[in-house]
Amino acid sequence: MTALPPGTKLGPYEILEPIGAGGMGEVYKAADRRLERTVAIKLLPRHWATNIEMRQRFEREAQIVASLNHPNICVLHDIGQQDGHDYLVMEYLAGDTLAVRIDRGPIPWDEALQIAIGIADALDKAHRRGVIHRDLKPSNVILAESGPKLLDFGLAKWQMPSAPSSASPPPPSSATQMVTRSDVTLPGSLLGTLQYMAPEQLEGMDTDARTDIFAFGAVAHEMITGKKTFEGKSRVLLMSAIATAEPASLAEAQPEVPAALEHVVRTCLAKDPGDRWQTARDLLAELEWVSKTGGDSGLGSASGPRQGAMLRRILVGVAALAAVAVAIPAVLYLRAAAPADELRFAMPVALTAQPANYQIPVLNNAGANFAVSPDGRSVVYAAQQNGSLDNPALYFRPTGSVVPRRLAGTENGELPFWSADGRFVGYVVGGKLRKVEASGGPPQDVCEAQGFTGGTWNREGTIVFGTATGLMRVSGEGGKPESVTTLEAGETGHFWPHFLPDGRHYLYTAWHGETAKRAIVEATLGSKEKTRVLAVESNSQYAEPGYLLFQRQNTVYAQPFDWKKPALSGEPARIADEVGTSNGRGNFGVSLSGVLVYFHAAGALASTGGDSQQWQLTWVSRTGSVQETAGPPETYWGLEPSPDGKRVAVHRHDAKGGDIWVIEPRGSTTPLTFDATHHNSSPVWSPNGERVAYSAIQKGKWGIYQISSSGAGKEELLYESELLKSPMSWSPDGKRIVFWVQDPKGLGDLWVLTLDDKKAAPLIATTFNETHGQISPDGKWIAYTSNSTGRPEVYVQPFPEGAGRWQVSFHGGDWPRWRGDSKELFYHSIAPQMDNPPFPGIFRGGALFAAPMTAKGAAMEPGIPQPFVRINANNSPHSGGDYQTYAASADGKRFLMIQYAGFAGAGSSAIGPEPGRPYLRVAINWASSLKK
Repeated sequence: MTALPPGTKLGPYEILEPIGAGGMGEVYKAADRRLERTVAIKLLPRHWATNIEMRQRFEREAQIVASLNHPNICVLHDIGQQDGHDYLVMEYLAGDTLAVRIDRGPIPWDEALQIAIGIADALDKAHRRGVIHRDLKPSNVILAESGPKLLDFGLAKWQMPSAPSSASPPPPSSATQMVTRSDVTLPGSLLGTLQYMAPEQLEGMDTDARTDIFAFGAVAHEMITGKKTFEGKSRVLLMSAIATAEPASLAEAQPEVPAALEHVVRTCLAKDPGDRWQTARDLLAELEWVSKTGGDSGLGSASGPRQGAMLRRILVGVAALAAVAVAIPAVLYLRAAAPADELRFAMPVALTAQPANYQIPVLNNAGANFAVSPDGRSVVYAAQQNGSLDNPALYFRPTGSVVPRRLAGTENGELPFWSADGRFVGYVVGGKLRKVEASGGPPQDVCEAQGFTGGTWNREGTIVFGTATGLMRVSGEGGKPESVTTLEAGETGHFWPHFLPDGRHYLYTAWHGETAKRAIVEATLGSKEKTRVLAVESNSQYAEPGYLLFQRQNTVYAQPFDWKKPALSGEPARIADEVGTSNGRGNFGVSLSGVLVYFHAAGALASTGGDSQQWQLTWVSRTGSVQETAGPPETYWGLEPSPDGKRVAVHRHDAKGGDIWVIEPRGSTTPLTFDATHHNSSPVWSPNGERVAYSAIQKGKWGIYQISSSGAGKEELLYESELLKSPMSWSPDGKRIVFWVQDPKGLGDLWVLTLDDKKAAPLIATTFNETHGQISPDGKWIAYTSNSTGRPEVYVQPFPEGAGRWQVSFHGGDWPRWRGDSKELFYHSIAPQMDNPPFPGIFRGGALFAAPMTAKGAAMEPGIPQPFVRINANNSPHSGGDYQTYAASADGKRFLMIQYAGFAGAGSSAIGPEPGRPYLRVAINWASSLKK
């Protein structure tokens, strides 16, 4: 086909010059004469115009690209047809392709890493939309000034993810069409560029996200080495190399390449899809970890490896200063012989004052979910990334590192334990026992393990685990569990087994209905003999040079123990204080060599519920950057900025109930109420900012009150009844307040109070739970949450009356908030599980979504919601009823959120592991102090 000459007109576009051509079309540089901008036009060749399959591919590419909005994906501007030409109008990108850059030689590994992060981020966005690229290669990546841009989705396919999650936005509006022709490829046909095809792609098998991850690995490998990852003199030999050959080491091209980056790329290039990173999200997390740490002990750069040397000395900001305090003694321990004297240092598991989108794994389940490796040099623990959409997962962390690494595929894993050689980590998820390599790789099923309470793993590969019916054993290679112990009369379980040094003898805790009969027992594999060692309600572990460790109350003790006899001697000595328990299990672990790790939360153990928890109110941008804080750290349960955004009304909680305070622009605070026993809560501003409405209980009745926001004057009762209630939103005309009411069945309804006559009536009251009503700033609509579909979703309907109801969220949503012009609605994605342990409070970690809202007469047309920032949402149960957990500025550019700041009276406004903060503490050579 002859190229279009310059000056050719396609609608409003004028061809300037050809850029390139391929099997799926020709690309031209063109001018958009309407908007005076340069664009790229992709033209379907005329000889394909009558080919139905090729036209479908062309249309599908337009639909796919239109559904993706990401800074690392080329933007689609328009689609058109003229004089038999079908064309797409794309963003024009000035810059070389990645292929051209590689032709000039290998790319320095740190530069290649940043390019790889951009590509992985784009793949993550596409995959979560159900889009598989299938033709990722260097020539399909443009190195634009703003970063790498992924393009050419001509061979992509759209498919519904096999397990949709709350992290997956709804499919594009054309999804119905796309489902019917999501893949127009004939079964068994090869599509893509051979050099970057995965083995399963070569065999004509079904492709999924892992196919793109293989191609990504080939591209990353090529960037760093400057050579094709797989080579062959013929097509057949190349296919054979892809299917059987191992790629050359990255270090052969660049010796300074971190081993961690080598591991990431090699995992991408695994022959079996099950051995690769399972999602682009996991891959992206690994790459970002390498970038932040430089691939070393965790003291690397947070902004790029090239700055690592400098940042090893200063570690970027105050939060990193705390990490230095943690890492210095740990690194000394790892790099030199252990000192003779005792050494203790902290491993924080919940640092604060980070950007809202900085993902910090936070220890789950009050500290029970961790285990120290046999050599004492690493810890694995179950955690939730602070504010993340992900489910909890297992994290691997060297004791001398400040950055943990997520073990891919271990979502919802609990109660980890190590194999004797330190190679594997066992854990339980959904009633199944699994194992995963500590260095990374796909998890493997071991056996069914209902009622699992903890496991131990000896050198011969035998796993023993506890249950309420006795101990069970199974091979680490998998199989059917066999019973090891039998309960005696009155016993209710055999828990927390622990192998002794020979791998045959083991300890466990025999739980009994009578407290005095609970004890640590020693037994032997293959024998029914057992010996009662110590009467105590605790798990136990053994450490050299001969100590039994156990816990009483909140203290861990060590007592001399000869396991071969078995017999205790001497007196127990305190080695760790203020250590919590979880379901009777002490939150400590010790390596055979004697490295002790325990969950320490001084002050938290004595707290009443969550009353001593403190939050820092923080304004963040749409990208998650921290802009400023509001007021001092306090126990805030409910917040509401004033209409002008300068002040914040809050419920400041305490053990008695709480009061309403106003945080002034300069950070000072003004109390509005003075009797915490009234449970004054859920503040809402009047439209002019002169008054604050709130709920309180007085004389046995819950009422809605108002008071001057200046603190002057007396409170005024607006409405009261016996039912628990909370104001949610004040209408912009000042005439109505929408409030939440708890109905007799414990569910929620939304009512409206008219201030002229102080009468209230149901507004949205069904058999379902309705909460968090928010009147739009123009006063015409109300957004709220309802669980009518079986889970919370956000809806909009006319206000104060009118027909129709429109669903805004489709993957779970709560806490709607309007932008000031009523044209955008925000809501929180409510991750499905609690992200933090009970100590720091009950969070809902997840993303804020934004949905454009278009009103057309009496109808509302919500647009497709898009996630834009991850934040925490405080969801602590509160005696004062419903409350708001975050807020949006009127222009929709800033969001007021909470950051966990510690426990009251314990230095909670500072950064790092201080008294009152939950953290893991590492103790080395603690036995030396016992001898002294």
